[in-house]
Amino acid sequence: MVKKGFQVLSFAILISFSTTISAQSQPQLISKSVVESLNKTPNLGFGVSEERTLRSAFMMFHQMKKSKVQFDNYEIVIWSKVVKEIKESKLLFDFITEYMDENITVSVCAVAMDRLGVSIEDLPKGFVVVDNAYVRIFELQALGYNFLIP
Repeated sequence: MVKKGFQVLSFAILISFSTTISAQSQPQLISKSVVESLNKTPNLGFGVSEERTLRSAFMMFHQMKKSKVQFDNYEIVIWSKVVKEIKESKLLFDFITEYMDENITVSVCAVAMDRLGVSIEDLPKGFVVVDNAYVRIFELQALGYNFLIP
């Protein structure tokens, strides 16, 4: 009886775990009222200096796209150590390549690239080098972008 109970408990944990993993890999739809609010902002920006937030920025784009949020521009601005991590981590490089979209602009800081020994050839295709990430963020804000730096 104990063995049977353990098997049932193990199965329940496995199902729960696989459901959680599946839910995390598929972006959830954003509620209709939030989509309506977001549709009022045609320009969105995301500033990142860490791998976790970089992955989140790409996933957020795809969640919005799947939820039918309409925007003109979506830009991710990258600086700091994550620039070197993109070069050194095949997993991160491949993630970016997989989730890159023609409607995403990815700007990478030239200062960070220089300090960390990264060239544009070390980064996924489609990245745009900007002189300074912070100046780019100020520029995007001046252009009316709704900008998030987690």
